[in-house]
Amino acid sequence: MSQPNYYMHPNRQYRDNPLIEALGQPLTMQQFYALSELPFINNVDLTGVDASLHGYYIRTQIDQLNDVYAVQDEAYRLYDVMRRMIEAGYDKRNPLRTDIRRILTAIDRDKTNPNQVAYLSSLELYSVLQSYLLIGLSGRGKSFMVRRILKLFDQVIEHFNYTDHKGQEHTLDQSQVTYLYVEIHERRGQKALLLNMLEALDEVTGQAYAYEHRNRSVNELITIVRKLLIGHSVGLVVVDEAQNLAKSSRNEVLSINEKTSIKFVEELFNRVGVPIMLVGTFATLALFERETTIGRRVTKNGSMLLASCDSNSSFWNRFIRLLCQTQLLKNQSTSVDILCRHIHYLSAGIPAIASSLVRATLAYLTFLEPQDQDLSIASLDLVFNREFRVLTPALTALRKGDYHKFEDFEPMLMLESVASHSDVMTQITPPPAMNLVQGEVELSDKPVSSQIEVQKRKKLDQLSPSVLLGQLGYNLDKAQPK
Repeated sequence: MSQPNYYMHPNRQYRDNPLIEALGQPLTMQQFYALSELPFINNVDLTGVDASLHGYYIRTQIDQLNDVYAVQDEAYRLYDVMRRMIEAGYDKRNPLRTDIRRILTAIDRDKTNPNQVAYLSSLELYSVLQSYLLIGLSGRGKSFMVRRILKLFDQVIEHFNYTDHKGQEHTLDQSQVTYLYVEIHERRGQKALLLNMLEALDEVTGQAYAYEHRNRSVNELITIVRKLLIGHSVGLVVVDEAQNLAKSSRNEVLSINEKTSIKFVEELFNRVGVPIMLVGTFATLALFERETTIGRRVTKNGSMLLASCDSNSSFWNRFIRLLCQTQLLKNQSTSVDILCRHIHYLSAGIPAIASSLVRATLAYLTFLEPQDQDLSIASLDLVFNREFRVLTPALTALRKGDYHKFEDFEPMLMLESVASHSDVMTQITPPPAMNLVQGEVELSDKPVSSQIEVQKRKKLDQLSPSVLLGQLGYNLDKAQPK
């Protein structure tokens, strides 16, 4: 918990709103990068340690490379959007307004009663619902980027006294929760999501709402969640792993065992009136195939779609240099520029894979003689083929653009790249040898292959020449029609 450091908002619409002004000034880009980066710190002191154990302790340092973080190029723009969503979400919940204070008092009085809810309609939060969609490849670093951004906000702010810009003092006794972070678990129902939200609220408030309301129906829980999010002045709810949501059915029902669909989540937050941010893989796009209205509602503040990292981006260069702590080796000679390009190729520009590969290779090299300890193309290839071969089919499909071969990649058939430093969208035209989609992308306006066509392409890939010719009526041995 923190004490608010109120800053008078330059926007008069937001001025004299303690919930907004308690957030203080936004971070500049330089401040954001400085506070977000997690550098590598070499804490190993081998003084007095038996030389035969040096390699082991160096490997413990290599393991800590899993904790370093280079800020992605898109991160500051995402921080900016999230911050503005929180501010806009508080616009109609100013606790200095008499009607709002009356509603907050009523919520506090009967927050455990799911039947008393009519007064919430007077808040008129439906018209100001903020929503954003962040989608990208698995391993792209979406979730970690969002969590790092959230850490820049004080999650709980306690309000006691506030002085408006006219010098008038106001007594407040209110706790403000700026954000909640919840995850969608596969094969779990609507009730599980609602209880997860209450558990997230319990974690920061010290309450026991999830336990107290564990036996409520889904409809009752919706009302209770709605009251508690408003009562605790929740500014933003981040829902991660959105690809685990179910597709919406024609007849959506509220039930303990009913799967949590994208329609249920959208309608839930439309009723709650608290800004929402959905985070998921490209598989999330499949949820909007027949739900144009829902897609529009969950992207009111826009969306960001992230394919493989651009090999020429500032982030990739900083990230690889942060990972390649070659001072831990005895005979490094390969340049980092060469490593940048080759690691990008092997990992298909996916940070999580690149991180695992570099750490595994560095660890392997520490077992070798000092003269052989060079993080090189050969050593990276050797470790990749020995320890990461299981990823080869998926990464090859990414590089070639054969998205139909993997269910998780199929939605990428709908993507096209965003031209750097321009508002112009251009259809991807990669070189023949490399079809890897890199950087930020958008949905293409061009027709997309139907599901039936995708299945046909899958079947064709599985057919051998002899089987295919056989289906056409030819016998490969006799070279004649059957």
